Amino acid sequence: MPNLDDYIPDALEDSPQAATVKNLNRRNWLKMSGLGALAAAGGGAGVYYYSRIPLLYFDGKYARATTYHPPVLHQLVAIANQLVDKPYKWGGGHQQLFDNGFDCSGSISHILYRTGLLTKPLNSKGFAGYGDSGAGRYVSIFVKPGNHVFMSVCGLRFDTSGNQTGEGPRWRATARSSSGFINRHPRGL
Repeated sequence: MPNLDDYIPDALEDSPQAATVKNLNRRNWLKMSGLGALAAAGGGAGVYYYSRIPLLYFDGKYARATTYHPPVLHQLVAIANQLVDKPYKWGGGHQQLFDNGFDCSGSISHILYRTGLLTKPLNSKGFAGYGDSGAGRYVSIFVKPGNHVFMSVCGLRFDTSGNQTGEGPRWRATARSSSGFINRHPRGL
């Protein structure tokens, strides 16, 4: 198995002080705005994430797990980082594990499969029955069957929906509406 540090971009190799400042700034933003991995789902869940689970480091493009996160989360984040900047491609990631572009469910399938949390690619309808119901401790998957799927990892959204049409999978610091989405999570996470 490859060393996960090989997947961490040089841009993330900041000093501990700089990383702490970035994390604190992000935490303050999340706290003030009431957003977070689960805040969009309602019920003050964002406060739970803010107060109980360490957030990922984020430099605006790539994420990195901290020493407080379990090893599987380090692997999941490193694999997700490999998809950043891949183009959006309808059906991408379903027929080929290493595709030249990914759609929403293809990108989430790719990440979960390579992390060992999924046995085959799923479309958005398939994700409606994936894992366990409700929000996860570290990872939450938001599913609108037949329409869209995105993932939140420790307060940071991984999604193909962004500011520009045709954008592929990216980490996104902004929350999005979860209206009409159901929440699932990988068992144990």
